Amino acid sequence: MHKHTVSVSAGAFALALLLPAAGRADLPPGPPPVAATTTAAPATATASASANIKISDQEALNDDILSVIDLPLAAADARAAGVPEADLKEALSVTQEVGLGAGEASDLVAEEADATSKRGKANAGFGKWVRVQVASGLRGQKLAAKLKDRKEDAKELTAEETDKLKVKLDALAEQNRLRREKLLEKRQELLAKGQKKILAAKDRHDKRQEKLASSTAAITEKSGQVELRLREIDAKLATATGEEKSRLEIEKKRLEALGQRLDKAEEKLEKTEGKLDKKDAKLDTISDKVEKREDKLEKKEEKLEQRQDRREAKIEAKAEKAEAKKDKAAPAPQ
Repeated sequence: MHKHTVSVSAGAFALALLLPAAGRADLPPGPPPVAATTTAAPATATASASANIKISDQEALNDDILSVIDLPLAAADARAAGVPEADLKEALSVTQEVGLGAGEASDLVAEEADATSKRGKANAGFGKWVRVQVASGLRGQKLAAKLKDRKEDAKELTAEETDKLKVKLDALAEQNRLRREKLLEKRQELLAKGQKKILAAKDRHDKRQEKLASSTAAITEKSGQVELRLREIDAKLATATGEEKSRLEIEKKRLEALGQRLDKAEEKLEKTEGKLDKKDAKLDTISDKVEKREDKLEKKEEKLEQRQDRREAKIEAKAEKAEAKKDKAAPAPQ
């Protein structure tokens, strides 16, 4: 089972912003939330807010590592569907600033890519729309569900509206930080009891992997067809003259240009797959390290419990011995 850290999640966000459109909460916290502009709440208020956070067993056990891995591909799908780069960057930045995980960002971007593909065009202001909705408290499945119903362009925000949203987002960043802590605490309790994590978004991940593999196979097949046709043309050019020769030369140039484009597309897909393979390997390494650390902590806890049991047994034995000595020393009743 995969486990990952803040650096992995941050890497997914960075790769999502950089990966070209050639291909497409374990706990996935975003990077440290932006500092709030308001005065920090007292420790008692923070403790009270944390106590009011409720985490279900299912939420705690959901492992969205597949969505984290897919974030760069979801972003590439969104670009390919026509989502403007500026909107995509703003949407990802908002989710990151407020402390939502890369998995939640991946699901959101994937929904926008699907919706844009179905409409045939992008609704303007995706980034602004995400900012407003997140500031209102929406996240996860509720946010993705509302995105499906979005039919109009997002309106431009005034400076005053932008400032008000920032105050809300800063407050949410602190709430989400507390929520991540609570979720991790709940997860550790459940795992200690023998429960297992559940891979979320597996169907979407599998479909995307199939699409990526299919795209690579299709380009390879097309490249083979172009190469075969070029050989046929070269053979005919050896004996062609006049108009036929001119026609074959024009066709050869067209196919050579197509072949170059196919080679570049195939190279991009291979790079995408290579980055994903490296990411998988990195996550596996982190997972192994975390599991070893957890095993070490469990052994320490067992030793501490055994030591405590021995200490309590000694105290109890001394108490019994003292009680027996007291009874023996007491004068017999007359």
